[in-house]
Amino acid sequence: MKALAGLSRRKLLGVAWMCALGIDALAAPRAIEFNGQPLDAAGWQTLRQIEVHIGPVPDGRYWYDTHSGAAGVAGGPASAYLGPGLALGGALAADASGGGSGRVTGVFVNGRELHALDVMALSRMLPVQRGRYRCDAAGNVGLEGGPMLFNFYWLLQQQQAGPASTYRKGQRAGESTYVGKGCVAVHGRLRASDEGSSYSYYAGC
Repeated sequence: MKALAGLSRRKLLGVAWMCALGIDALAAPRAIEFNGQPLDAAGWQTLRQIEVHIGPVPDGRYWYDTHSGAAGVAGGPASAYLGPGLALGGALAADASGGGSGRVTGVFVNGRELHALDVMALSRMLPVQRGRYRCDAAGNVGLEGGPMLFNFYWLLQQQQAGPASTYRKGQRAGESTYVGKGCVAVHGRLRASDEGSSYSYYAGC
């Protein structure tokens, strides 16, 4: 209650209104952006619904693909699946994962140039060609303006159609690939001798 001392009647009414909406009026303001824009009221409501399932989202800058549902930290690869069509930020930019000019990987999906780790992980599942692709909410992938080439989720299912699961250790230290039960997990290092450069990529897990 001491925190409310000295507030004007108008401010006290504002605090009461925010509490009625379930908003912590005394909490430190959060700084979260998606696709280069701070969240609006609808965005904050969506984020709170997400946090019910995954816990608090740290302050920071993120990108989100409203067509496929993929998301990640600004400048980085895909690291989460939030589901498509959410009210989070503005339009997805070509440089959301640090590229944008086509000189990093040359592989664009829904306008975003894929991060090198995205392409590395996908290359262990299927050949990845430079170009501009689209991916919808159902996992259908095709060239921009062209027909569907394959379904990403069907591909995952086909990889587990043989053995129940497979595990392959890479040639370099820290590299491995696991496929099984609808899950693809890829682990590796950007620098073989540096454990601190380790990365992990999960799809369907």
